[in-house]
Amino acid sequence: MAVVLTNTLSGRKEALVPREAGRVRLYWCGVTVYSRSHVGHARALVTADVLCRYLRARGLAVTFVRNFTDIDDKIIRRAAEVGIPAAELAEREIRAFAEDVAWLRCLPPTHEPRATEHIPAMLALIEQLVAAGFAYAVPDGSVYFRVRRFPAYGKLSHRRLDDMEAGEEIDAAKEDARDFALWKGAKPGEPWWSSPWGRGRPGWHIECSAMATGYLGQPFEIHGGGSDLVFPHHENEIAQSEAAAGVPFADLWVHNGMITTGAEKMSKSLGNILSIGEVVAQAPAEALRLLFLGTHYRTPLDFSPARLEESGRALGRLYEALARADEVAGGPPPALPVDGALAEPPTPFLTELCAAMDDDLNAARALGLVFDRMRELNRVLDAGDRAAASAIRRELAAVAATTGLLAEVPATFLETARRRGQERTGLSVAEIDAAIAARNDARRRKDFREADAIRERLREQGILLEDTPSGTMWKAG
Repeated sequence: MAVVLTNTLSGRKEALVPREAGRVRLYWCGVTVYSRSHVGHARALVTADVLCRYLRARGLAVTFVRNFTDIDDKIIRRAAEVGIPAAELAEREIRAFAEDVAWLRCLPPTHEPRATEHIPAMLALIEQLVAAGFAYAVPDGSVYFRVRRFPAYGKLSHRRLDDMEAGEEIDAAKEDARDFALWKGAKPGEPWWSSPWGRGRPGWHIECSAMATGYLGQPFEIHGGGSDLVFPHHENEIAQSEAAAGVPFADLWVHNGMITTGAEKMSKSLGNILSIGEVVAQAPAEALRLLFLGTHYRTPLDFSPARLEESGRALGRLYEALARADEVAGGPPPALPVDGALAEPPTPFLTELCAAMDDDLNAARALGLVFDRMRELNRVLDAGDRAAASAIRRELAAVAATTGLLAEVPATFLETARRRGQERTGLSVAEIDAAIAARNDARRRKDFREADAIRERLREQGILLEDTPSGTMWKAG
């Protein structure tokens, strides 16, 4: 079965058809680096990561480009607020972003360009549009795109031009209030570059067009980003890119749904954000990935600490099953490389997994299969069937490569989770061990009321006990 993705352009599922056999080009809009990335950014990052992983696991060679917008109105304003140059702020936030994606375990893109590294390409594209009559300069040195000259404007967002309101700053020099900036004339104190129209800087939309086509050519297979970018950003990218080249910009447009908190979209402008770093302080970053993958990527996801906590508990149960299997086998199996992870002769489970992922990257359905497989793993372990357990464990190594989940050594994950949970309870390890010793003593004396009371006190403090053949184990509940 071919991989099909919902194409925002057509509004329906369409097959991914590589223009060159075995190769796919993917451009995903990255972040504007003026403050720390938040949970909404994390969802877009994980969506792109899982898409790229899955295509590679299926045997496709993927050229993946994710950019940095490192010059923008927001960066300039924020730099002025904190009293440092815009370039210094951008550099600081790019370093912070690298830490965030490391926490999220996102694979590095093939190329990670910065807008400021591609000013000449942007200028060349703008000059081409001016020469063709699709753009015009105004006295302050700005250059605008003539929206009415592009008849297909609105095809991505499914809007009629006559129904649209201006999405940019109103400038009396514009021919039409809906025209958007390709180049912005310099204002006092702002960063600038030389251009045929005087000093200035690029508009946001032209940056992505120049970087995408510079690395991937035109047309390429997949362009993606958050659904909040459909209009005006991606609509404007299409207009300027297709006006310049006369051919489609990208074949498939893929957009992930927004993160909400209550009824509101999570965004920096609304002030209701939770940074990736703040999430990682509360729970393993992998719990956030599991939370994202449990909802279809196009569906809005309402985020709450309670949902994150439940995701962490579910993740712990998965790792506990893996730890049991690894204990029986004498250690975990070797990690599979992402490339070709699903190219081996398929098992029935992996065939079902691929069918789910082929269908618009339905990771939520795939996760249901994974949880079913984990229950089967526990069953065969209980039955002492080491061969069956080993076979399932190998299948789950392919899941790890494909989704980015369950890629840590189970014993390491569980110990880290245990320590994190223990720290939240306020109890020291020595205090927990002393309580377990007292309970064991009560059980030896057959004082089961006291033993149960100790177990209950620990449970109320967030520590769960499990009696095993090798002794009493504890974990944070």
